[in-house]
Amino acid sequence: MKYVKVKNVNVPIIGFGTWCIGDDPSIKDRELATFDAGYKKYQMTLIDTAEMYGSGKSEMVIGEFLKGKNREEFYIVNKILPSNAIGGLYEERCRNSLKIMGLEYFDLYLLHWRNKVDLQDMVNNMEHLKKLGLIKNWGVSNFDVKDMEELFKCKDGDKCFANQCLYNVLSRGVQYDLIPWCNKHNVLFMAYSPLGNNSSDRNTVTNNPKFKEIAKINDRTPESLMLSYVISFPNVVTVFKTSNI
Repeated sequence: MKYVKVKNVNVPIIGFGTWCIGDDPSIKDRELATFDAGYKKYQMTLIDTAEMYGSGKSEMVIGEFLKGKNREEFYIVNKILPSNAIGGLYEERCRNSLKIMGLEYFDLYLLHWRNKVDLQDMVNNMEHLKKLGLIKNWGVSNFDVKDMEELFKCKDGDKCFANQCLYNVLSRGVQYDLIPWCNKHNVLFMAYSPLGNNSSDRNTVTNNPKFKEIAKINDRTPESLMLSYVISFPNVVTVFKTSNI
């Protein structure tokens, strides 16, 4: 596995997204087997989740997978809902997610999206979680350049470690402004949905004759090429959801 180094922290370049993981109990064994295969065969140790994913069901499945494993091998990302952030529940929700997953800390804790969250209050609370040892670093998700500039005007706002946003070959707007901004300010960019927002998007790309031709020439699957595209820029990592080995 390759890594991206930001602020002296190595982050795996590709990892698991877990939206919808845990929603269907009948495929839990398959989901666990997929995590295990990615971990053993490809050293996939980056796992991204959120308290809203299945209202904790995703966290439960990940926690079961991580049980008995060396915590230091993994890079675990979680997110707090804006409503809980506005309510000042940072420590409460972080501790709750840690308890569900059987962990002592998160490597990265994100505000899930901007909403009406007071940014200075968010920074203060995230820095407090760091001091408590509950998180290693904090960041944001779904912030555009304007949001990031406002964040960096806050005291300690420049301690933001990452910004997680939509990015794939069909949704490339961020590569023209947001990714360069993050690179300039030493902020990790974490791309979600690198295979498209849905199966229709994914099929649009994978069935495109030119795209299929490029993949064939390079002895790649179209999906592999889609992943390679988003991590071809500096300081960019990606997470994608799969429950199939």
